[in-house]
Amino acid sequence: MTYPLFIVTGYSGSGKSTTSRVLGRLMPDFDVFDMDMIVHEQDFQTACNHWIRIAYSVALCGRGTILFGPVPSPYNVAACDRIRHFDPIHYLILNCSDEARTRRLTERGGWTPAGIHHTNLAAAEMIRAARHSVPPIPVVDTTNTPPQLAAEAIREWALARWQGRLV
Repeated sequence: MTYPLFIVTGYSGSGKSTTSRVLGRLMPDFDVFDMDMIVHEQDFQTACNHWIRIAYSVALCGRGTILFGPVPSPYNVAACDRIRHFDPIHYLILNCSDEARTRRLTERGGWTPAGIHHTNLAAAEMIRAARHSVPPIPVVDTTNTPPQLAAEAIREWALARWQGRLV
């Protein structure tokens, strides 16, 4: 038996951590996790493997999991040992304008102008790829969208795909 898995991805500054906290309060029947919370010494792949194991345990209890993290890099869910238990895997991307990302990352601190520029370019490429994906990967633009509204959009997206599942 396989279970659905929901992954909200996006590059730094797109609003993943903030939105995940809001969504967790909106979806009491789902477990919502910010994947960065258990990273130790920059070992993203070990953390990813742990999250997929946690999601599998949650699925066995009949609940859904929504993971927020930059997938596929540095989190490669395809390399995780229990990923075979998940099908389908639903993706949604959080994105924002280059200006908003630049402001957010500058305010966060620890970012160089070159790092921000690279992140903006990578985010643009992710959005281009999402549009050409079959089916297209949905994108929620957080530039001017409050976290509450972004979380509500993600809730609707997840619930529409959760209906009809086997428990």
